[in-house]
Amino acid sequence: MSPISESTALAQQKEKILNPINRSGVTQDLSENVILTTVDDLYNWARLSSLWPLMYGTACCFIEFAALIGSRFDFDRFGLVPRAAPRQADLIITAGTITMKMAPALVRLYEEMPEPKYVIAMGACTITGGMFSVDSPSAVRGVDKLIPVDVYIPGCPPRPEAIFDAIIKLRKKVSNESIQERASVQQQTHRYYSTTHNMKAVEPILTGKYLQSGTREAPPLELAEAMGMPVAPALTTQNSRRKSIVAEETQSDKPTSSPEPEASAIVQAGEVSSWLTENGFENQALEADHLGVELVKVEPEFLIPIATALYAYGFNYLQCQGAYDLGPGQELVSFYHLIKVSDDSDRPQEVRLKVFLPRDNPKVPSVYWIWKAADWQERESFDMYGILYEGHPNLKRILMPEDWVGWPLRKDYVSPDFYELQDAY
Repeated sequence: MSPISESTALAQQKEKILNPINRSGVTQDLSENVILTTVDDLYNWARLSSLWPLMYGTACCFIEFAALIGSRFDFDRFGLVPRAAPRQADLIITAGTITMKMAPALVRLYEEMPEPKYVIAMGACTITGGMFSVDSPSAVRGVDKLIPVDVYIPGCPPRPEAIFDAIIKLRKKVSNESIQERASVQQQTHRYYSTTHNMKAVEPILTGKYLQSGTREAPPLELAEAMGMPVAPALTTQNSRRKSIVAEETQSDKPTSSPEPEASAIVQAGEVSSWLTENGFENQALEADHLGVELVKVEPEFLIPIATALYAYGFNYLQCQGAYDLGPGQELVSFYHLIKVSDDSDRPQEVRLKVFLPRDNPKVPSVYWIWKAADWQERESFDMYGILYEGHPNLKRILMPEDWVGWPLRKDYVSPDFYELQDAY
């Protein structure tokens, strides 16, 4: 075998230079210039290398997802480009709890995404309801009841590395798809059910005469009499007619009051409850809360006299008025947290009044004419729980639309736009 000449070896060495200065010419080797593949592989490679997730997050899992955008994890190296518009995204990571109120919006975002599109369910709350799956009246027990899910990420919350693992698994799934199979997309059925919420036009609320309304010029008859103010004859006639109607309704369908717990009989009355009892105001002492604040149960018909007496006693500040639901089929509670504000007190005295109301007809007098701070707070309680505060100058919805159906914070409430199909919970 003849040895290779020096000129031949030098020519071969020049051909092996990876980045020559001169423009490289077309070689004779066909394998270095032609790539053989299928349309499916090329199409899938382009899609799995450019998954664009929708910027969507509802709870604490989104904090972990947001950490991927930073330089520590840098999810851009996977071709992930977050998009704020569903029409530009092909991946949605449901990071966080999905509530029944959010469910219609999530379904709408998913339907606005172009095909092919994918879903990653992130976190225990998204997959099964998580910690809210036992007693939450609003959490959806699994996002797969609303939209189809491709990859599940368990955890509370999952770490960013777990999201990378889900992205890699999703990329493998995308690489095995075929355009022919995509041509016959199976439509999702029996996943969710929505009804059209028919909006009806109502009269405008903001007329500019809110503070000049007649109900703000004079308090209700009961409060005017208690404060010694002159009462107009027309107001007296109107009130007597209203009392007769209320008395007839009360006699016809007065709900049976729930039995009080046996422990309530041995609760020691606090200072405020004892003072009310000594002055002839009927009340019932309840067990103090965890901060030691005195709790007093008051009947609805005695709320205005007792509130007026407490205002005269020194409780001049209504810190909070609110309501809550004891549970499906049980009573609603309207509470009033009062504070005695003075200049020479290190710790102001506090007391909380509670009024237990029947669920089917929750009515209680408004304390607006005693504490003006109850204005919007009573409107919120009416808006969320349906408690009617009689005598309020403008008892209208403040958070929800005027024609909204139902009371959203009641524990038996179901949104008009979403009904969970399974009854296992």
